[in-house]
Amino acid sequence: MSLDKLDYVLALAEERNLTRAARKAFISQPTLTNYINRLEEQLGVKLFDRSVTPSKSPGPGRSTSNR
Repeated sequence: MSLDKLDYVLALAEERNLTRAARKAFISQPTLTNYINRLEEQLGVKLFDRSVTPSKSPGPGRSTSNR
């Protein structure tokens, strides 16, 4: 993961809102959503629970198989 991509994850963790995080990272909201979805799939963990507002981290090590 490159540092700019890590900034996307950090922006979402800080803002807890996809739209605000995308603005902070200077990318579009769909681009951020796609990146987070791909990253979660690659890692096999759910990084953020987007079913609630604001988005939050479910905690370390939660597997995507628990969805």
